[in-house]
Amino acid sequence: MNKNDIDSQLILRYIWTSASHINVEQIFKIARPNDDKHLFQQNLENHYLLWHGTNICNLISILTRGLLVGPLCATATGSLFGKGIYTADAFAKSLGYCSGVRQNNNERCFMLLCEVALGNSQEVGSHNVDLNQPLDLKIHQSRKANGRKIPDPQYTVTRKYGVQMPLGQLINCTDPKHNYHTCEYNEYIVFDESQIALRYLVQFR
Repeated sequence: MNKNDIDSQLILRYIWTSASHINVEQIFKIARPNDDKHLFQQNLENHYLLWHGTNICNLISILTRGLLVGPLCATATGSLFGKGIYTADAFAKSLGYCSGVRQNNNERCFMLLCEVALGNSQEVGSHNVDLNQPLDLKIHQSRKANGRKIPDPQYTVTRKYGVQMPLGQLINCTDPKHNYHTCEYNEYIVFDESQIALRYLVQFR
């Protein structure tokens, strides 16, 4: 992608709101027709562009097969909030799951930016939630772990087809409903692979 086009500039802003030290080398647009088909068949609202970090060893498999719930071939990264696909609205959070190839004392890594159909999220941190119980998909279609640091919501922009992109600088969460925070940053978990579509791949150091 051309670094000067609007999509690239928005993605760069999204990265630098939580990780200003990142040197972005390339941004690639991903087109997987089946992703669109499955995503829109879900007929869910609340679509967000969210980050997913990965080991470079898993990248070819992900680009070929998409993100899977608990794939046998992937490196395990934990499942505190249930066995699902984890994403975040802060690049800094997903950065912890990236590992790449070292060249000249620098590590080249890759990060996925995905469109996620969240539907109605069950919020962990606003009330007691039994994480051992599966979601009742008639009520909740995703799970959100509320973080202490959140993107300033007044700078969330709506892109094509109503997809939301949280571009605000990180601020401390002051919502009294979220008086218990399970993590530093927001995390979003979906348990159905058809709720997530790969949109962009960021190559960085």
